Amino acid sequence: MKEYVDSFLELIYPEKNTCFVCDKYDEEIDQKYICCDCEKKIKKIVPPVCVKCSKPINYDKSTELCQECGGDERYFEISKSLYAYEGVIKNAIYNYKYYNKPYFYKLFGNLITDFINKENYLNYDYIVSVPLHRSKLRKRGYNQSELLARHISNSLSIPYIDALKRIKRTKKQSEKSKEERRKNLKDAFLIKASSDKIINRSVLLVDDIYTTGSTVNECSKALITYGVSKVYVITIAR
Repeated sequence: MKEYVDSFLELIYPEKNTCFVCDKYDEEIDQKYICCDCEKKIKKIVPPVCVKCSKPINYDKSTELCQECGGDERYFEISKSLYAYEGVIKNAIYNYKYYNKPYFYKLFGNLITDFINKENYLNYDYIVSVPLHRSKLRKRGYNQSELLARHISNSLSIPYIDALKRIKRTKKQSEKSKEERRKNLKDAFLIKASSDKIINRSVLLVDDIYTTGSTVNECSKALITYGVSKVYVITIAR
C-alpha cells in the first residue's frame, strides 16, 4: 500500500532528482532534493553561538548566552537551528509555507535529520510540533512543522505525539515587535488530553523558523506545565 501511495504522489509531485530550490533536474540529486550549487549558497550557523538558542554571538563577552536568553525566562533546554534565515533558505521556507508545496518537508526533514545525527542531538523520548490554529490549518491545508516532525520521527524511529493545540488565533508574528510577539502568544497553547505518554519524559519540539523564540518558548511552557521533564527545540533556520 505504501509503495502505491508513494508512486501516486510521485505522479502529482514529480520531484525526484529535482532541486526544490532552483528546479534544476539532475540525476545526481536523487532524494537529496537540493543541487550542489544551491547547497553551497546556504549559510550554516556556526560557533560561537548562544548555548541556549544558537544565536551567533561573540564569546569575548562575559557570558555564553545572548542578550535575549540572558534576560528572558526560557522554558526549553536548548534550541538548535541549522541555517541563517536569509537567501535561498528563506525563499525555500517561504515557498514551503505559502505556495502550497507541502512536499518540501522531504528536503528540510532530511537536512534536519542529518544535522541531528551529526550533532548527536538525540536526548529526548518523543517528538512534537508547533501547531497551527484550526483556521490557518484549514486555509493552508497542512501544518509545515508537523510534516517535518513526522518525517524526523520516521527517520529516527522516535515516536511522534500530536500533543499541542493552538487555542488562540494569533496575528502574524513577523509583523510584531518582540514584546508584541510575547503578548500575542500568551496562553495560546494547551496540551491535548490524550498526551499522557509525555509526562515525565523529554521531547523534541519542531518548528520551521526561530525568530525571537516566543513561539517555541510558549509551547515549551505549556509542555513543562503539563509535566514534560525537558523540552529541546529544532528549527530549520533562525
